[in-house]
Amino acid sequence: MPPLDPNDISLYREADKIPPEYWEELDRLPPEEVCRRTLATHDPATGYSLPFWNDRLVCRPDSRQCQWERVPGRSVSFQEALVSLMYLLRAREIPLSGIKVNEKELNGGALFFRGPHALSKEPLEKKFARDPQGFLRAGLALGGIATHGGDAAFELRTLPRIPLEYIFYAEDDEFPAQLIIIFDRTIDRHLPLDVIWALVNLATRSILKAGDGAH
Repeated sequence: MPPLDPNDISLYREADKIPPEYWEELDRLPPEEVCRRTLATHDPATGYSLPFWNDRLVCRPDSRQCQWERVPGRSVSFQEALVSLMYLLRAREIPLSGIKVNEKELNGGALFFRGPHALSKEPLEKKFARDPQGFLRAGLALGGIATHGGDAAFELRTLPRIPLEYIFYAEDDEFPAQLIIIFDRTIDRHLPLDVIWALVNLATRSILKAGDGAH
């Protein structure tokens, strides 16, 4: 799959540009094997139900559609559909390693996560610059669990085998705000780097939105 172009506005539209071969590949896979690897569930009538953030995303290979389970009318973006499909196709049946790494420590990450593919941290650093507790409240509103580190930290279980940990250092009179995103070492065995980038984009937008209502 060619790397995602961050300037392609279709990434932020409805999920109408997923390559059909992804759906076709998923449709060929035995549901029992997919569920074992991904910890999703499957119903022949409705397709796969995958925990995603604090909701579930239902993916139907037969109709090539995704919809949210709790709020079916809420639109599913290209990146949400892409991340969920790639997880269903590529996730492995392996436990978390417990080894925490940043994006530059992933295989190929030092070259990939820079320039246009730098992880989306700056919007959060600006919004919560001197408000670490607001940052924490936003994470908890998404179903995150408070962790230790920096001035505020939490872990999001974005997908069943993929936790993301956010460690925030607030701005002070000497240093600007800094956000560190931590992955389990196994993440690049489940998702390619450009899909990890897309997942972090989704997380940033979700935290920003939650921050607007978590006061």
